[in-house]
Amino acid sequence: MHRNWFWGTFFVLAAGILIASQLGVLSYHIGFWTLLVAMFLVATFVGSLIQISVTGMIFSLAFLAIIFAKPLGIVALAPWTILGAALLLSIGLSMIIKPRWRWHRNVSVWSGHQGRRWDKNFHHGYDDIKTVNESELIVDVNMSSSIRYLQSTDFKQAMIKVSMGNAKVYFDNVVLDEAGATIVVDGSLGGIELYLPRTWNVTPNVNTSLGVVEEQGIQESAEEGPQVTIQGDISLGSLNIIYI
Repeated sequence: MHRNWFWGTFFVLAAGILIASQLGVLSYHIGFWTLLVAMFLVATFVGSLIQISVTGMIFSLAFLAIIFAKPLGIVALAPWTILGAALLLSIGLSMIIKPRWRWHRNVSVWSGHQGRRWDKNFHHGYDDIKTVNESELIVDVNMSSSIRYLQSTDFKQAMIKVSMGNAKVYFDNVVLDEAGATIVVDGSLGGIELYLPRTWNVTPNVNTSLGVVEEQGIQESAEEGPQVTIQGDISLGSLNIIYI
């Protein structure tokens, strides 16, 4: 729903820009096909930003700069200088911030309902993988990728902060505290995935700013039992709640 809202607003604004340019409201006239290509490049940039794809972000901006070279006053640089600079920047930044790539083999999780299998055998691109046994979990990811397998008999709270990275947290081997639990998320320029038992009573209450919150799987929470509240903020990123 959040994703539909974001892209719906994006296309409505694009339509407004196109009409305004045709009526001469804007100082620079934007043709239909130019705007269409620009929209695609902006969408590519946003997608690359969420996935932390340096190459996608840089080349999206490079092609936008080429398209709008005249109003930006950089006609002398377009197109080969801009593309060459984008290539060098992409290589350099990728070498600086690219996470160490690893293959990790672990056990699989089998969901009893409808026989759906959530495979954790291969985690590609995660350089910090740990199993922890704590009632209160703290995950702080900055320009990297992490996975946490939580094991607790009285889980109370988790605080998950991601900045320009990705985090996966598995709660399938967790017993909730009788008073319930709270999961606090703080994501910017990255992605957070929470794997929760489908029998939990989960209430998401997360603020988004150019971000998305999605739920996957079928929740079969009991009418009574401990409550789990997910709260926090997602900015230019994504939160995926997966019931297993």
